[in-house]
Amino acid sequence: MLPARPRTIASVERFFQFSLLGLVASGFFALAASRYPDRATVILTFAALIARGLGIAGLIKIEIPQKIVTLAAVGYILFFPIDYYFLSGDFLASTVHGVCFLAGVKILTARNTRDYAYTGAVAFIELIGAALLSFEASFFIWLALYIVFAIAAFTSAEIRRGIERSTQTAYVAGERIGWRLGIVAVMATCGILSITALLFLVVPRTARAAAMLFPNAPHLTGFSNVVDLATFGEIGRDTRPVMHVLSYSRALPPNLKWRGAALSNFDGMRWSEPPLPVVNVSARYGAAEVADQLQRSRRDGRRMLYRVDVNSSDTGTLFIAGIPEYINLSAPRLVRTSEASFRVLPVTGDDLHYEVSAFAGTPLPEPLPASERGRYLRLPPVDTRTWNLAREWSGQGSSMEKALRIQGHLRREFEYTLETPKAPVRDPLSHFLFVSKRGYCEYFASAMAVMLRTVGVPSRVATGFQSGYFNDVSGLYVIRASDAHAWVEAWIEGRGWVTFDPTPAASARTPGLGERINMYFDAADSLWRQWVVAYDLGHQAMLAGKLANGLHQWSRPGADGGSWEASMLPAVKRWGAWLVALALVATMLIVAGPRWFGSARARVELRRIRRLGGSSSDAAIVYRSMLNALGKRGFEKPAWFTPDEFARHLPAQERAAVARFTTVYNKVRFGGNAAGNAELIELLHKIEQ
Repeated sequence: MLPARPRTIASVERFFQFSLLGLVASGFFALAASRYPDRATVILTFAALIARGLGIAGLIKIEIPQKIVTLAAVGYILFFPIDYYFLSGDFLASTVHGVCFLAGVKILTARNTRDYAYTGAVAFIELIGAALLSFEASFFIWLALYIVFAIAAFTSAEIRRGIERSTQTAYVAGERIGWRLGIVAVMATCGILSITALLFLVVPRTARAAAMLFPNAPHLTGFSNVVDLATFGEIGRDTRPVMHVLSYSRALPPNLKWRGAALSNFDGMRWSEPPLPVVNVSARYGAAEVADQLQRSRRDGRRMLYRVDVNSSDTGTLFIAGIPEYINLSAPRLVRTSEASFRVLPVTGDDLHYEVSAFAGTPLPEPLPASERGRYLRLPPVDTRTWNLAREWSGQGSSMEKALRIQGHLRREFEYTLETPKAPVRDPLSHFLFVSKRGYCEYFASAMAVMLRTVGVPSRVATGFQSGYFNDVSGLYVIRASDAHAWVEAWIEGRGWVTFDPTPAASARTPGLGERINMYFDAADSLWRQWVVAYDLGHQAMLAGKLANGLHQWSRPGADGGSWEASMLPAVKRWGAWLVALALVATMLIVAGPRWFGSARARVELRRIRRLGGSSSDAAIVYRSMLNALGKRGFEKPAWFTPDEFARHLPAQERAAVARFTTVYNKVRFGGNAAGNAELIELLHKIEQ
């Protein structure tokens, strides 16, 4: 609860308190956007900020004894190792939780100048943590707000300190000083951001340092080189974008599968990659030929040329749609696994950027050596009911016909769901086939792969992503963590490895307003990652090249041989009048707008004073209105004149009324006679007339 003070001082104090609250809140929300604080931490800290705001507004009274604060601090010191070892399991996440706890406690208990300084330091720590942990464009918004509140807090703190040191408060310019300080803070922030933007474009850098300092930062979600039937499924609810694709040619086909890895080892619970050596893929000038000449010369399908940006990959896996023929990337080492997947080494945790030329068609037939065939048919002890069901579903015929029948049964007779069994089961695959008959894509893929192996068809489980959506705002295909998928690859005699997807297709729906808004946020995040997080010498050279090319285009003749002036003439004729009118309106607003706004605001203030009576400081508002009325008649008050001196130097026809007004004004403004505001209003009307 703020102490009782004159309204002018209370206005400054309230502005300072709200500025300090905004400082902590902007730092906290920037940190929360990094997704390091858990839900409980976010809710508790947000509740503390709301409570402090209500306290500053005078709606509630918050008084926490110092003894309770001390006990809470000691309690959290004891809680920290519990959080680190048993809850978070990560030192950085535990530290973020501690910073949020400290921010909530300080903003609730700050009462003196030292507490306010500590609160500002905590807010700064929040912002620094967010700068190191956040890779999204929302950080820029919170940074701008933080600067606004920081400037507002510093300026109001200086005024507040000056008021506390002085015995007189009349020098403060009115009780509505808050909005003036707010305008100063916003203008200063715009200047700071403009200067730093110019420095940003001049000085390139790299985001690799953050990944080295914080190796446990959030990485690619939704994909794993291991499929565990006991733990998968929760990622289906995570809608964060993890990959963006730009098609250099025409639109990509729908329902593409972005293959990352193939898993052939199955122990009854988990699918994993075989422990086989990888093969180095040679690259020349960053371009690698990953297909033989026969594949590259095919003409029975079309090519896809696209660029893929993977967010913070902690596996180094390349996600590729179609049959890859060329891969362009800047990485020290590119390898091919035994399952025809591609990976970059070493794995740094950075974003991956690569280009692929791929064939969109059926693969060429390839032989399967006997040693490899045995690996793709190997099974652990399997429930005999699974063998019987596989024979019943597959029936007689070729391997292709058997695979299609098994795929059809799973699609028609089973239900797709993201819910996992509430209690652990000893054999999750048998539980899926004979008890629940519902599960997520890993269950469907595992069931089909195992059943194919029981009937002698070599198979493996492929993992990656599927579908995504096209963001027409950014022009990119967006693949989310929830698009993670698993399917089956079966080796068919005479056709090679063929893709099957036994998971029932989800029903398509039209994107709503929320999804549309997310497209704009995702487009901003894509630009942020490309031009902020990954800004380096290459981006700087690209930007300089675009600028030089633009200037060259303006200086050379058009395609028809005419100059750029001639090509601009139709646009000038069409829009010139509107542009001139818009410029005139803008000029009028700039020149006369402040005066119109000031007059309107003065009329509103005078009506308020006439209706409510006003305070002593409101006399200054009435006095300014009197000066405006005299100014319209040509009598301007010099800045060095006191009100009494100004009244004495006026002509005789003005002197008496203004002198009477000045006498009443001094009594109200400096004598504390607030009831004299009504008389001031009447005298003002006489002067205006």
